[in-house]
Amino acid sequence: MNVQPKREGFVEDRKAPEPVNELPPEPVTQSGPPEPVENWPIRVKLLHKPVLNNQGTEIRELTFREPTGGDINRYGNPCRIGLDGEVIIDEQKMMRVIAALSGVLLPRLEQMDPRDWNSCAYRLRNFFLPELAAW
Repeated sequence: MNVQPKREGFVEDRKAPEPVNELPPEPVTQSGPPEPVENWPIRVKLLHKPVLNNQGTEIRELTFREPTGGDINRYGNPCRIGLDGEVIIDEQKMMRVIAALSGVLLPRLEQMDPRDWNSCAYRLRNFFLPELAAW
């Protein structure tokens, strides 16, 4: 009998198992609702207090045009991402951007209810953040 001793660290050769017929993987679907496509102009209702437009008429909705790179150049970028990943809104820059995009004078917007101001700021903030898909 010709038996060779096993060497340490090696195992016996084994026959590979027969492949099992598997179903092809199902296509991956996106979880959650699809990203909304923005239709400009964007409208935000002022639910708590109307403001006066430039003609002195009370309005209960602000209409925003699409922001551009020139708006960031003129008024600054109102949003940044902190070290912990939190989105930080610079209130003064955002107020100037809200005024520029809505066409309502800044002194008129300073009379806004804070809840309405936040509704506008949070509605606009994603347009001033980087698009991770571009990286």
